[in-house]
Amino acid sequence: MTIGIDCGGNKVAIFDIDNGNTFVMEVNVRKMKLERGVVLRRIEEYLSRLHVAVPAFLESEIYVEAPVLAGARNIQSTIKVAQTTGVVHAALAKTHEVAVSSWKKATVGNGNASKPQVQAWLDENHPSLASMCRGNQDLYDAACIALYGRELQQELEAP
Repeated sequence: MTIGIDCGGNKVAIFDIDNGNTFVMEVNVRKMKLERGVVLRRIEEYLSRLHVAVPAFLESEIYVEAPVLAGARNIQSTIKVAQTTGVVHAALAKTHEVAVSSWKKATVGNGNASKPQVQAWLDENHPSLASMCRGNQDLYDAACIALYGRELQQELEAP
């Protein structure tokens, strides 16, 4: 079984392509004015509860998008995404980090695909998965990450 995860600074989007489960967890830091450590703890607690409540997490290979350096002006965003990614790896078993350009190249066909291109590709090639995204771009990415992870697993299992 395969799960894809797209991380943001204050959120995680999770797509379980084998069981049809999708989860989006976002901590609203503006409204609550939370310190960074509290945000990360809340994400970790959510993932830990999910890991126990959804049996698929115990049996699945989990593919997590690697943080991308967003440029000198956005270094704080990059650090926050990297921290969230670290929490995901610590909270869940069997995680594998995948580069953005790798999963985009393998699924969409373009390692620099834009968000609308990712969405259009999934809409066209996997409409049933796309419908589960409910217009959420993070879930579109997580679904494609899971598809890429499944492809990697099949390559490893092939004789």
